[in-house]
Amino acid sequence: MSFFLASKLRKASNTVAIEKKRDELRSDFEEFEQFSKSDELKQFNELELLVLSDEFKRKRKMIEKKSFKRSELYQEEREFKKYQRSRKFKTYFRLKDSSELSTFKLVGESKDLSRFKELEVLMKSSKLNKKENAEEISEFKRLKASARLKEYFKFKKSRALRIYNEVDNSADLKNYYQLEERISSEEFKNEKVFLLDKKRFEKTEDFQKLQEYQKLKSSEKFVKYFKLKNKNPFGELKKWELTFSDEFDAGNLDTNKWITRYFWGDKLMNKGYTLESDLHTFTDGQNVKIAGSLISLMARKEVKEGLVWTPKLGFVPKKFDYTSAIINTGNSFRQKYGRFEAKIKVKNPAQVQNSFWMVADKSLPHIDIFKTLNGGKLMNGNFWGSENSPQKSEFKVKGIDLAKGFFIYTLDWSANELVWKINDIPVKTQKTGVPQDPMYLNFSIAVKEARNDLNAEMEIDWIRCYQRK
Repeated sequence: MSFFLASKLRKASNTVAIEKKRDELRSDFEEFEQFSKSDELKQFNELELLVLSDEFKRKRKMIEKKSFKRSELYQEEREFKKYQRSRKFKTYFRLKDSSELSTFKLVGESKDLSRFKELEVLMKSSKLNKKENAEEISEFKRLKASARLKEYFKFKKSRALRIYNEVDNSADLKNYYQLEERISSEEFKNEKVFLLDKKRFEKTEDFQKLQEYQKLKSSEKFVKYFKLKNKNPFGELKKWELTFSDEFDAGNLDTNKWITRYFWGDKLMNKGYTLESDLHTFTDGQNVKIAGSLISLMARKEVKEGLVWTPKLGFVPKKFDYTSAIINTGNSFRQKYGRFEAKIKVKNPAQVQNSFWMVADKSLPHIDIFKTLNGGKLMNGNFWGSENSPQKSEFKVKGIDLAKGFFIYTLDWSANELVWKINDIPVKTQKTGVPQDPMYLNFSIAVKEARNDLNAEMEIDWIRCYQRK
């Protein structure tokens, strides 16, 4: 292993920070996925589609460019005022309700005027006889001298009455009244106020929608969503789906997931056993403890009987000076390819062999995802082939101070490659001997050397397995 990689591992030894970063990313991803399906985002997208559309921009530009002076309203008001300012309309409306016109109309309908017109015809007639019509002549002169009739005839010949009669019932007067009705309407007044308002766009429904869109876009929730969407930090998370996990927070070992023996001992004999090279016996769960969301596998110096497997004699009873623990998923979970990881801390790793490993139905293939040798060295590896012709590839990992506590150990397994990682730092890639069989998980402590001060322990915070979507 290179000095550069060892340096990277030393820098990545803060597991708490790494896990926090992972948890935050996972939390952000879950929040992001949930928000992506929300009605709130759907509403925002609909608003964005509207306010960024060419039609919306065109309507806004049209509204903002509007001017009262360039409007039809302005032309109507101008025409109306022109009528109001004209001399003939001033004359018309001055006379329209005046006493002068009222008196003129009353006189025009009076008996005096009617009698005067009748006598006037007689006065111009050839049949007029001064003696015989003396009375009518006197009456005519009296009426002709009447101030009322004089005023009537004077007004009848006046320019003002001529203008009044010209305007009354004209097309112009009809247009005037139509304009007056239009200009005095609430619709006209409101439209005029709107057109005179330089902030007229702000009074529209479109502006309200624009405000709503901008408010949503600038909100903390949306800013975070779009930042994550643009940055897209979830590429790796999206590739995987969880297939197996145990957080050990139930208070006791989940026997639906785990057995506390080698799989084949449980399968064939319903008993545990130990390999000939080991100095311990597995106590079928007595050396397993769960507390505070942690599972502990412990090795102790204590005498206990158990079975040992030897190639020549098979399963033989034996008295052991040490006890230890193993858990595996041989009965519950096996997987071909994927990501397999656990957060592990070891106590006194120099005393025992701590292992996180995977194996298929036979002893090969076998992968050590995490293994400490006596002396506390970290040595991982891959074993394949057959019992008659086994092959292996082992490698040491430097730069990890196991005394610092928990580390996350990961294996990424694909059809053509194995990648070992510690705290997300790749430490080894192998493309030969890649297993093609489903494998199950094992966690164990093995006592390989006799010692009186044995006090070793492997703590596991969680175990998680994934497969590619």
